[in-house]
Amino acid sequence: MKKNLLLFCFSVLTYYSYAQPRDSIFRTSAYLQNPAPDGMTVMWHTRVPCYSWVEYGTDTLEMQRAQTWIEGESMANNTLNRIRLSGLAPETRYYYRVCSREITLYQPYLKEFGETAISKTSSFTTLGKTRDSFTAVIFNDLHDNYPLFDKLLQHLESVSYDLVIFNGDCIADVQTEDKAVGTISTYSSGIGADKVPSVYVRGNHETRGAYSPFLWNLIGMMDGHSYGAFSVGDTRFVLLDCGEDKPDDHWVYYGLNDFTQFRRDQAEFLEKEVASQTFLSAAKRVLIHHIPVYGMREDAFVPCRDEWGDMLAEAPFDLCLNAHTHRFRHIPQGTDGNNFPVVIGGGSNEEGATVMILRKQEEKMTLTVLNAKGETLLLLEV
Repeated sequence: MKKNLLLFCFSVLTYYSYAQPRDSIFRTSAYLQNPAPDGMTVMWHTRVPCYSWVEYGTDTLEMQRAQTWIEGESMANNTLNRIRLSGLAPETRYYYRVCSREITLYQPYLKEFGETAISKTSSFTTLGKTRDSFTAVIFNDLHDNYPLFDKLLQHLESVSYDLVIFNGDCIADVQTEDKAVGTISTYSSGIGADKVPSVYVRGNHETRGAYSPFLWNLIGMMDGHSYGAFSVGDTRFVLLDCGEDKPDDHWVYYGLNDFTQFRRDQAEFLEKEVASQTFLSAAKRVLIHHIPVYGMREDAFVPCRDEWGDMLAEAPFDLCLNAHTHRFRHIPQGTDGNNFPVVIGGGSNEEGATVMILRKQEEKMTLTVLNAKGETLLLLEV
């Protein structure tokens, strides 16, 4: 009897944790991912294992609950929360708050709970199927330079934006989850990501570091991939992932990369996308990827040009946004074999950094590129 009691006590101690104060449960604020006319993903992190859910609705007095179920089982006793709100109405404002109840004991037949943390109520507006006006902001190549990010943000204080896109090398060479969470949290706080959804395009530096294979745990993918397409009203966005900037057999990759096949997979996706009715019927079409296909040195390694070049030469995009070179450049349509204007963002220091503002107002679309001083480098109508 004493032996059995001792074993039971050991089991309890193994799975039991001391309850945390309510105000210590949240590790990050909520940030929005995967925007769609009928859905939105809400993500956040806790410091301790929790049972979590989202309360949401078009009226703060009538909220419903959403949580994540995996094969009939609640996704609980975890610290990373990814909850999809689906069945939403287009172009509608929703209010929401995130809730996490600490789990201090999780056993097959016994569970104990601590305090419940509840965030402040925030809101977002779903994308519209017929929406003809919006503003998107694009950052690139921040390389975890938080002071530079803050400086660029200062020039957006008077800009009301609906979407933020991070076009690669913003979460750079990530070694640990703590570092990745810290970077994402910094960017989310800066752009107000509890109200405005963000989309992360992978650059070559996001593929590097011990945590890089797991980075997608922290940010939203597009239909299970790092590439994809979505619409904001009558504008179609196509996002591609170029992978690394050196051949797969380069010694630095130790045989752990196969971006060659990855780019071929995207070529199949791109072929179907540019032939789709959704793409062809869009009023504007914007292509975004990190490593440029056009404007690169003749001796540069540009595998995306080999895989996608023929299709892009015929595809009716209105604009292409790139990064990677750390040098701002505007390549007018037709000057380098490009069938559309190409704009390449700047680098990771104040001398060369840029931020882009893409505005769609009814039939008119403009791209404004600012430097770290707030000076306008380009105002392009597309």
